Amino acid sequence: MKTRVISRTIVPAFVALASVAAAAADEGGGTAGHAAQAGGTAADVLPAVLWSLVGVGVFAVVLGVLYLFKRQVGGFPENPDWVAPISIMRSRDLPADDDAHGHGDSHDAHAPAH
Repeated sequence: MKTRVISRTIVPAFVALASVAAAAADEGGGTAGHAAQAGGTAADVLPAVLWSLVGVGVFAVVLGVLYLFKRQVGGFPENPDWVAPISIMRSRDLPADDDAHGHGDSHDAHAPAH
């Protein structure tokens, strides 16, 4: 069962990654930097921005697949042996400020801002 789930997620991810790489290789022409040096306009930046967004999207998909794979394998136990301690303190139990900067004095309107 796990093998079927893994193959349904990893194989399409690799196919998508390969198709993006093939499309990038087929684009041809100069890079956005060469077009800008030749006196190009801001529209020459569009392909670089689009490829950056595609790269971020592919990266997010790959990390998501790896996370799901780790979950399926059992990398995140349901009842771990150790859990980080959490202490909850009420605000009235916090240590009091000595108020050395004069922020608490409402009559001193000309105190310098820090």
